[in-house]
Amino acid sequence: MPLTLPNLPSLIHETRNAIAIFDETDRLHYANPAFRAALHLAEEDYPTWVELMRRGWQTSTGTHITSCNGDFEKWLSSALSRRGKLPFRGFETSLHDGRWIWVTETVDAHGWMLYIGVEITSLATEGRELRSDRDVALRASQTDELTGIANRRYMMQRLDNMVSNRIQGCVAILDIDHFKSINDAYGHAGGDAVLVDFARKVGHSVRRGDDFGRIGGEEFLFLLPDIEVDNAGQLLDRIRHTLLDACPILQAPEFRYTVSIGITAIQAGDSTQSLLSRADKACYEAKRQGRNRSVCM
Repeated sequence: MPLTLPNLPSLIHETRNAIAIFDETDRLHYANPAFRAALHLAEEDYPTWVELMRRGWQTSTGTHITSCNGDFEKWLSSALSRRGKLPFRGFETSLHDGRWIWVTETVDAHGWMLYIGVEITSLATEGRELRSDRDVALRASQTDELTGIANRRYMMQRLDNMVSNRIQGCVAILDIDHFKSINDAYGHAGGDAVLVDFARKVGHSVRRGDDFGRIGGEEFLFLLPDIEVDNAGQLLDRIRHTLLDACPILQAPEFRYTVSIGITAIQAGDSTQSLLSRADKACYEAKRQGRNRSVCM
């Protein structure tokens, strides 16, 4: 008897494989019993992925996070810089109960994600530690050590991909204002605290298909596919305004910082270098006009 559509919900519900669907904002919209059991999730609970990971970290349940050296927020920034950025990816992970899971994430054109987790604990374990070490090394090669977000190498690869595949959208450079003065006044520890705070605040605001990373010093790169320049400007200005209440330096509760942003739209014939140059010029113009603003060029 051929499979009919009405069979699918019951099959997905009954399978021992963990299946979940997240929307474009990374909020859970569906989870079968296997997923809820693995992540210790109540039946009527529909958290965001960030909320789910933070809860698991605090209660030592669900996903076993081992590569953060006790710094969950840094791990989270790193994970967010990779999550949902590719149409498909697969990876191994482990749970606090000792099970190993092979996870696949499939993202559609609208940013919705299908998660499927298959238990592989009973399969041959030879090479698992080696594969885990390899994955950790690969992530490290793509991650900024201080902030945990994507580094220059990874961001240049993603920008090259946008250009070579003629993906329309925008490129933005974000530069923290008066950063040298921050270092002079509060030391390198204060400057580092600002960089980490900025990376985390922006990293939590990116869309599913966006890429965000640190490309050097106080300079960051934001890649926004499939967006008009006016909309990109509005999005980045909203992010810029969220910084106004940031207080990253504990010994200086009155301290605040701002950022200048240069935005450019991808045009026919653009190269990686021409895009970076134009975004950099726009950022320089934002500085020239008084800082704490965005300029499109």
